[in-house]
Amino acid sequence: MDDVRHTPLYSIPECARYLGLPASTLRRWVTAGPSSPDYAADAPEPLVCPAGKPPVALSFINLAELHTLSSLRWNGKLSMWEVLTEIDHIDPQRKYRNPLAWSQFEYVSRAARLEYDKDGFAQRFYPPIRGRPDSRIVVIDPAIAFGRPVIAGSGVRTAIIASRINAGESLYDVADDYLLQPHQVKDALHYELAARHRIFLRRELGAASFSDTIAGRRRTVARFPYQMPAAIATIRLL
Repeated sequence: MDDVRHTPLYSIPECARYLGLPASTLRRWVTAGPSSPDYAADAPEPLVCPAGKPPVALSFINLAELHTLSSLRWNGKLSMWEVLTEIDHIDPQRKYRNPLAWSQFEYVSRAARLEYDKDGFAQRFYPPIRGRPDSRIVVIDPAIAFGRPVIAGSGVRTAIIASRINAGESLYDVADDYLLQPHQVKDALHYELAARHRIFLRRELGAASFSDTIAGRRRTVARFPYQMPAAIATIRLL
């Protein structure tokens, strides 16, 4: 049976939302060529090889690789050349097609949001929730809901939670319907708001983090109500 982790599931913009990265950065990393600043001449192909193309489609393993690569670049402050050096050190014979999804990189990148199987390859990803750095309420598992974000242990998609609350249902009614705790619903909603509108908020308000003022969110909703549905629901919670 084919490993669902290698199945093309995501577009570049979708992966960018899950990882909290600009889509332009991900596009460079998966299509890097000689004209790209992220190109490394010693690499026969980009460090993250898309599972499907054209158009570019990314698998869960690609998502895990991109998370590790972003951690190496910004947490570890490594250049692309230094990332290649780490790969050569950990996997000198290049036995693995997707080395950045291997658990050996966790200690280098501090990419602690990945969960690995018994063979050491990524099988789940806990996307970051702004303002809740230790939360593992939301999980991306390629074997559940076609790899879309769900509330861990329930299989309930975070997008469904957000849509129901945005439609006017109360947080507690939604939690009861799915046998969830209110804090799980809150975290799911915070995640959806950040995932959908992080770049928008940064561009329009100069937002540096998810912990912007409630007044700032209200101004955004007032100015751009058709673009900020999840913000309304979040204001109700805060």
